[in-house]
Amino acid sequence: MSKTIPLMRLWWAFIAIGALVVALAVGLPALTARGADHLDAPGLTSPGGDGRLDIADVYAFRSPTTQTNAVLIMTVNPLAGVLSPTTFHPKAKYEFLIDTNGNAKEDKKIKIEFSKPDKDGVQKVKVKGPGGIKGKGKTGEDIDLKNGGVLRADLFDDPFFFDLPAFLAVDFCSGGSGSDFFASRKISAIVLEVPSSSLGPDDIGVWARTHFKGRVDRMGRPAINTVFIPNNPFEPVSSEPSQKNAFNTGKPKNDQRDFRAEIVDTLTFLFTLNDGAGDDTSDDAAAIQGLADFLLPDILTIDTSSSAGFPNGRQLADDVIDAELGLITEGLITTDCVDANDVAFLGAFPYLAP
Repeated sequence: MSKTIPLMRLWWAFIAIGALVVALAVGLPALTARGADHLDAPGLTSPGGDGRLDIADVYAFRSPTTQTNAVLIMTVNPLAGVLSPTTFHPKAKYEFLIDTNGNAKEDKKIKIEFSKPDKDGVQKVKVKGPGGIKGKGKTGEDIDLKNGGVLRADLFDDPFFFDLPAFLAVDFCSGGSGSDFFASRKISAIVLEVPSSSLGPDDIGVWARTHFKGRVDRMGRPAINTVFIPNNPFEPVSSEPSQKNAFNTGKPKNDQRDFRAEIVDTLTFLFTLNDGAGDDTSDDAAAIQGLADFLLPDILTIDTSSSAGFPNGRQLADDVIDAELGLITEGLITTDCVDANDVAFLGAFPYLAP
């Protein structure tokens, strides 16, 4: 059944690609006006930014083929080949950070570096981390690691799926179905599979970071920087845009101190919009505080011994759109009627669709 909700233009921003979809709809200059995990901050966005540093999504899940292994994935270069390059930055640092004891501080770091691309676009790759995570190779090939793990950095089908035309029409599930705008879109990805023991105990926190000459992006859960950090879609356009850079350059251990107020303010606004005449709002404050506790720090938490998906880590097939729609609309909207990627994910490493 069709669900036509005028406020969806506001709610959409929570879904990890707000700035990107606005840019595609009204032109590239809009990219500097809003932020998201795709194209989320000054210095990362086009024109003038560098998509090679722009983290689009982060995934962490137990390997479906080897239960004692964990898989970490970082995607960059949103709309690779269109808005972003198809190679990795040769002087930037690409990192997975691991919190092993729940204090929101990095206890372990996995660093991936790239050379300049050759005439065919192939780059040398070097990875180094704890527990024997060490190896060298080239983009486009599986790189065996010292501890038995494997790494691949390559161009893939973007695993993110969502019905953009339905959003632009403010009409999800028209005719009982949806259409994935990201079908056939490309993304660059770093895929790492290692023994879970090299990352720490079963319960860990994971986030990704890129940085080069002061330009930094970081991400854990989907879309935290999207909607809550000024200039966010619910703040006046005069809000200080550098707050997005402040978030990206900040440390997760300080997220509650520095950004909780933004979480609470935006959730309060959304919950007020969702409340109809005569609704009992007495439980809203407690729900908002609980969500603020969950959303920060911006770390993807996972029990690597469990095969469960989001919010236990994030698997490629997890429909985070549906989960987040239900969350921020208090159950008013629970699906965009796009439930899977356009191309089936692989059942084995590197898991992403070619």
